Amino acid sequence: MGIKDIDDLHVSLIEAAETERRLPPARRKQKMACWPDYPLDWHGYGWTQAGEVMLRPTADQIDSLDYLFSLVVAMDEEDRRIIWAAAHSAAFRHRGPQWTKITKILGLNDPRMVKRQYKDALIKLWYRL
Repeated sequence: MGIKDIDDLHVSLIEAAETERRLPPARRKQKMACWPDYPLDWHGYGWTQAGEVMLRPTADQIDSLDYLFSLVVAMDEEDRRIIWAAAHSAAFRHRGPQWTKITKILGLNDPRMVKRQYKDALIKLWYRL
């Protein structure tokens, strides 16, 4: 894992969140509820506008996810919650974390305060490396 600075750590955490979302679900869907999925619009029978296909993660991506899990689990709970909330809100987005949404989830008042706590948690994690 080639983490050189805090920005690389931030990017690695976002990639780990994307990898976690690409993993198959922990439970398989029951096969007894077998109504087929069909589109509800009147263009539904024919070519549909299917979304992006979610590719499965590679072995290297899973290894880096496991490595980052082992680092983040050693942190205290508040820092861990902020780091994973920011990583998951920034996954598959070009604009970065949604600080106002994280603020509401964590029950805090100011998005700037959450961003500062996130940066502090990243620095603590960086020194732990």
